[in-house]
Amino acid sequence: MDQAPNTASRAWRGLVAFAAVIIVIGGMKTASDLIVPFLLALSIAIICLPPLAWMQRHRIPTTLAVGILIVVIVAAMLGVGVLIGNSVGKFVQDLPGYQDRLQGVLGQIMALVHRLGWDVSPGGLKHDLNPNNAFSLVATFFRSLGSVLGDGFLIVLTVLFLLFEASVLPRKLNTMSSEERSHRSLDVFSSFVESVQRYVFLKTAISLGLGLFVALVLWALGVRYAMLWGLLAFLLNFVPNIGAFLSAIPPILLALLQGGWPQFAYVTGSLLAIHFTTGNIIEPVLMGERLGLSTLVVFVSLIIWGWVLGPVGMLLSVPLTMIIRIGFESNPQTRWLAVLLGPAPRPSSEHWLVAWIRRRFRNA
Repeated sequence: MDQAPNTASRAWRGLVAFAAVIIVIGGMKTASDLIVPFLLALSIAIICLPPLAWMQRHRIPTTLAVGILIVVIVAAMLGVGVLIGNSVGKFVQDLPGYQDRLQGVLGQIMALVHRLGWDVSPGGLKHDLNPNNAFSLVATFFRSLGSVLGDGFLIVLTVLFLLFEASVLPRKLNTMSSEERSHRSLDVFSSFVESVQRYVFLKTAISLGLGLFVALVLWALGVRYAMLWGLLAFLLNFVPNIGAFLSAIPPILLALLQGGWPQFAYVTGSLLAIHFTTGNIIEPVLMGERLGLSTLVVFVSLIIWGWVLGPVGMLLSVPLTMIIRIGFESNPQTRWLAVLLGPAPRPSSEHWLVAWIRRRFRNA
């Protein structure tokens, strides 16, 4: 008798929750100019928590430790800003010069296409293979990032207060646990904070190493703007599955236009090896498979967060969705949502025929 009312009540609660999510997303899009700097500051603060804890364990005063981290953050932001300002400007100025080289490359491709017997118009091929499309997207992305870094004072000030607040948070949690006896809630919250901190810190460390190595390899291969492509690899590595592909397109195209097919082959092979090793060996070993998202969730989150927060939202899409998934996983009642957002579980090592035979014998 009560099953139908309970079902209607659950459906109504689900509808209200969905409407609340839509309202929150609309509000975030309206306030994106304020939210984006705060999210960047929050991400930077989470990255700084392990070094802050390490310095506190070694008896370094909290004020001095936070001051050291702020100096490092300001130096890093200035370095990124200078790199973006100088490299992107020169990069955009050099784009017209690559049009002449594109004609020669297109001529070689057209000759190969005609030998294969395909009927392709040169004008259509030129439009489809125009590198300006990819390069313009890169320039727009870095300009958007540079405009956000223009709020550097607000970001650094927010990071400063977040770090000071994080340094006293353990004492607040201990006070809460002794006064309110909400041990289970505090355990869930602590597990959530530790998982988010571990994910963001490890992902940043791996992405930083990847970006530096990509820049070094491209510099050794003679590709121009190697540091810019290393920065792009660092940023887009936060987007799994498709980030490596997107970050590799501009330097590969530039290598083709700059050094011809030999340099194109060297750069393509090197970047494929680097990204394959990072994505399939290093990250699974260091981070584990639990901290992952399905390919569909990555793609949908990229679209949604990019629409809500702009190009920087695309950069933060996967960390934000990963934080949501960790929050679901920390609560037993919402753990099923974390499973849906996560990657597909590994198939059993047992062959399907063996499993079928075992079931038949068990039933018999």
